[in-house]
Amino acid sequence: MAYSTVTNGQVKPIEISYVDYKGSGVVVSAQNNSFCPYTVVINFDLLNMEPSAKLPVRKVVVPAKKKTVLVRLTPIPGQRYNYKYEYHYYVGNVDDTKPNTDFAYSLPFEEGKEYTVMQGNNGLFSHVNKQALDFSMPENSVVCAARAGVVVEVKQDSNSGCPDASCKDLGNYIVIYHEDGSFATYYHFRQNGSKVQPGQQVAQGEPIGFSGNTGWSSAPHLHFEVDVPGEADKTSIPVKFAVAGQTLSDLQKGTSYKR
Repeated sequence: MAYSTVTNGQVKPIEISYVDYKGSGVVVSAQNNSFCPYTVVINFDLLNMEPSAKLPVRKVVVPAKKKTVLVRLTPIPGQRYNYKYEYHYYVGNVDDTKPNTDFAYSLPFEEGKEYTVMQGNNGLFSHVNKQALDFSMPENSVVCAARAGVVVEVKQDSNSGCPDASCKDLGNYIVIYHEDGSFATYYHFRQNGSKVQPGQQVAQGEPIGFSGNTGWSSAPHLHFEVDVPGEADKTSIPVKFAVAGQTLSDLQKGTSYKR
């Protein structure tokens, strides 16, 4: 999966580029335009070329003006050469993430509000083998940061959704990176429903946007999950919540919770 550098006027976090030295080699690099580390995974289809590292190449790329070299491709002398590549990237440093499992998250909505969990961790609809929560929430409800961090990704251009996986990529979202290397994703915002932008620091409990019904969604709600980067892809993790003076390790489907 490859991503364009600019979408909806926003610079994408990772840009891949290459320099072909006309027979002496090709250098493939990545530029991190974001505000936190990203893990880049890139693979090649090579004709008469040798890579400088085992494929696929997986490398952590930190924010910097200077590009990070991912791999060098060396042609076999006297042979016609060619190469194709595909890549994907995800938030976080796969080599150095140690989530704070004792941290108590706030409920991701306004103080005084109460919403019901419509799907919990390991839910049977879209949370199979996933630690994630869906809060039943009317459209235009205020969504708040469950933990302080820096905003690293925002999508808010979609106005479409449907109750099956074909609409998964149509969901608007905000991703917030935490100091321990984990990151929270808030899904299904309304179109143009973000109050924040990439690079912005947000405090715990601060309003970040307005809920909606975009993407893979059968009813208006807020999807919330916390992930850490893994060897192949991100992995959702269980988190604790501060609720009514208690710290809860799991929120139950069908139960309403008030912040």
